[in-house]
Amino acid sequence: MKKLNYEDPILLSSADGVGTKLKIGLEYKKLDYLGIDLVAMCVNDILANGGEPIFFLDYFSSSKISNSNFLKIIKSINFGCKESGCSLIGGETAEMPGIYKKDDFDLAGFAVGVVERKQLINKNNVKNGAVIIGLESSGFHSNGFSLIRKVLKKNKITPYSKVPYISKKRFVGDELLIPTKIYVNELLPLIKKKLIASMAHITGGGIYENLSRAIPKSLIGMIETKSFQIPDRFLWLKEVANISIAEMLNTFNCGIGMILIVNKNNEKKVLNFFKKKSIKFFILGNIKNSSKKTLTNISIKKFGEWNIN
Repeated sequence: MKKLNYEDPILLSSADGVGTKLKIGLEYKKLDYLGIDLVAMCVNDILANGGEPIFFLDYFSSSKISNSNFLKIIKSINFGCKESGCSLIGGETAEMPGIYKKDDFDLAGFAVGVVERKQLINKNNVKNGAVIIGLESSGFHSNGFSLIRKVLKKNKITPYSKVPYISKKRFVGDELLIPTKIYVNELLPLIKKKLIASMAHITGGGIYENLSRAIPKSLIGMIETKSFQIPDRFLWLKEVANISIAEMLNTFNCGIGMILIVNKNNEKKVLNFFKKKSIKFFILGNIKNSSKKTLTNISIKKFGEWNIN
């Protein structure tokens, strides 16, 4: 385990799973990246609170442990841990033939991180005029797959169907199984310098719900992007699912996997850091005082190609 140097440490933890994305992996017979998803969901949550991931444990249960599948999963978990700078220190495997059928299995993980008390992310540090910055996602990440699977079935699309838009991936299964992006290396240096006021990891609940939790009730996040283009995979899904913009933004990351709120006095330093490190970012909007009571502290007027009334 790596050596840590924290004067006033607080331990943070996160537990999560991959959900029904597992079903896509099993149907497509591709399990190589699911462990990365598992690690990413946990360590990104810890990061959003200002924490540095330090160790990870996994739980794998199946009707019968297949050496081939198990090794693929463990290998990808180990890769995710290396990518996020934490140690895989153990886990649990269980055979439960009375619970799972055939090759079905379940996957869960638990991560622990540490943060100095003064570096702990606190949304109350957000000030009027702060800028909202989005970092791109790698794909669908690990949320909304129950809806995705329902849409695929209804439209008779399988993981082996060809991708109907320009993509580096040939088949739908490859698109859906792109592993969740791990943001630790990109953002930890900024957190340690106390340049980020608040953060939102865009998981279940989409942009509306997750960003709302990162903003004080006395303020409102105004999103009106100018340069951001929604990735084709999300435009395609909206079309085949025939669902509203609001439902897309309430379910998926829609191309933005992590949102930062940076106070005006730190904006230049953060943007210069991203440019120097060639980290792709988008200015999504800013924080304003809330003049009246509203049901939500998020207002999205324009998100890429989508105009919202």
